Amino acid sequence: MTALKRAAVLAGVLFGTLSTLAPVPVGAAPPLQVDGVPGLDQRILTRPLATLGTAPGSGTAGAALPTFTHFYVFERKPVAGRTWLRVGPNRSQAPTGWLAEDSTVPWRQAVALSFNQAPNRPPVLFFEQRPSLDALLADAQRGERVTQLVQGARARTLPPDSGVIAMEPQPVADFRSSFYLLPILDAVDVQVPGVRRRGGTKLVRIASVSLPLPEERDEVSPSQALGEFKTGVVFVIDTTASMGRYIDRTRKTVRRMIERIRQSSIGDKVSFGLVGFRDALDGRAGEDYVTRVYHPLAERFDATAFQKAIDGMQESSVSNAGFVEDGMAGVQAGMQMESWPKFGGRFVVMITDAPVREAGDPRSSTRINPADMSASAGAPDKATAIVSILLKTPQGKEYHAQAESQFNQLSRFRPTDRRYVLTVPDGDLERFGDIIDRQADDIVQMSANAAQGQIAGGPAAAGASPPAAATPSPIIDAGRAMQLAWLGNRRNTRAPTVLEGWAADFDPADPMARQSFDINVLLTRNQLNELYQALDAISQASTRRLDAAGGSQSFFAQIRHVLATAQTDPTALQSLDPNFATRVPNPDEVRNLKDLVSGFVRHLPYQSTLLSHGQETLEALSDTQIHELLTGIRSKQQIYKSYFQDVDRWVQLNPAAGIEEAVYPVPISLMP
Repeated sequence: MTALKRAAVLAGVLFGTLSTLAPVPVGAAPPLQVDGVPGLDQRILTRPLATLGTAPGSGTAGAALPTFTHFYVFERKPVAGRTWLRVGPNRSQAPTGWLAEDSTVPWRQAVALSFNQAPNRPPVLFFEQRPSLDALLADAQRGERVTQLVQGARARTLPPDSGVIAMEPQPVADFRSSFYLLPILDAVDVQVPGVRRRGGTKLVRIASVSLPLPEERDEVSPSQALGEFKTGVVFVIDTTASMGRYIDRTRKTVRRMIERIRQSSIGDKVSFGLVGFRDALDGRAGEDYVTRVYHPLAERFDATAFQKAIDGMQESSVSNAGFVEDGMAGVQAGMQMESWPKFGGRFVVMITDAPVREAGDPRSSTRINPADMSASAGAPDKATAIVSILLKTPQGKEYHAQAESQFNQLSRFRPTDRRYVLTVPDGDLERFGDIIDRQADDIVQMSANAAQGQIAGGPAAAGASPPAAATPSPIIDAGRAMQLAWLGNRRNTRAPTVLEGWAADFDPADPMARQSFDINVLLTRNQLNELYQALDAISQASTRRLDAAGGSQSFFAQIRHVLATAQTDPTALQSLDPNFATRVPNPDEVRNLKDLVSGFVRHLPYQSTLLSHGQETLEALSDTQIHELLTGIRSKQQIYKSYFQDVDRWVQLNPAAGIEEAVYPVPISLMP
């Protein structure tokens, strides 16, 4: 099934709006621009029962459009006291008809919201008017008040003056199989007494409507839905010279695990893959791979083949050039298994005794940082838990802090906001055996319980918090979140059907302000390419600045040099597709990094860290800081390249639009 027919599998799809950079045909007028924002096209979504007419005032004829159909606005015209919009599904083609403005919702923010899938978070409440939400946030007893409102909403006993008009469903669907719309209509920063949250606190005015699945299904019972839940696990194992005894111990665990599976009825509910990784080859004799897929993850598990694969896994016969290894390549190979969409539970278990090569390391084959890999793995439509098992051997003592810091970034699982890093002091083999046995036991037990209709971690009524645990198992903790998302999907619980309402983008009852939504930005192919080229311009300028004798040349002088070169030779900037036109800003008009991109990035309500840097800030950066900047840029470029090539996740916002209007949800943390 192509991406254009797989709208229902996209995470957080159809939530934001962006301007495309596709050229407008000669003689055709471009879409209108949002007032005062060059490069940001006016867009709308249709309200229920909106109809497309052939002329202003003729919108009452014809069939009603699906709610929240997306269009660009090319012209506004008042007729008989009513404003009409001339619209079209594609900015590079002629308009196709007219809509009454009051039958549309303006769509100006380039932000995609989806419900955060943390299992212990109270549901989001939607308020008809902002003052009701403001009053809740100002209440010194707002924690108790939130509990009362949630209970009242569930029991349908809310007082008329509560202001609540809808509540997030529990459990909420995951976005691989259902999608709903939460476009932001407005966003405001607020100060909440007692709340301190990185990134600030916002109130958002949201429109919402559930869209039908491609094939509607009757609601199923929780036990039946859990009985269909499948778990996929890929072991990613360091196979360098120091790992022999740990590979042997993992084999013992695998044999035991396979025997348990053979003696149970879960053979079709769990499957495993196996990847080995080492380090950059550098022409050394005895090293024949950086990564090797010993056994691919498949929908149906072949226990005999998997056992044979791990029996054939051997440590390297030669030592590394250093202690750091290309573990990111191993994780990437595990994440790229083609069968992942078949599984509701998704785990990558990494076993290593060394830090990984990051984006700035010339010997890194991925050029991706741990945090960026984690953000990509945690995208709502493919949330994958990366469990890192770090062997803190005496030989690697000076690298332990570096490795632990990296794995805390790599193994952050967005739905639970926990970091699944398990350390083995002194590389103790017995302790390692206990840890790997526990993960295997939890995988098998979780699968067996699901087959019996039981959720990971214990009973879960709608909206119930998970049982408390001093040290929650990564498999059970993440698995519970995955199963709740699966339940929401199979039981067709989607977004509330409220059309417009106000909500907080954080949990009002929590002083630490857990996030209520995951945030993504929708980018067209042209926009993703523009962002990629902007990062390339910054990358080239950073490199030139570092190479300048004594650092004598300013950062912005280098930026302008790169842009001036690209004006005469567009190929001077790397492109994701050579067929795309290169957008080169006027070098003389670049005053900060935001000037390198169009309005779709400059006017996001959630501000970019990198692009907010002005000239004074950039000129003051030390060589070390510029090197760190360069490393982060190169990591994001690699992620963008993988997104561009990930054809199955590009989705069209309007069936009548061309392929150039397809969009990709980029997590806000992966924006520059």
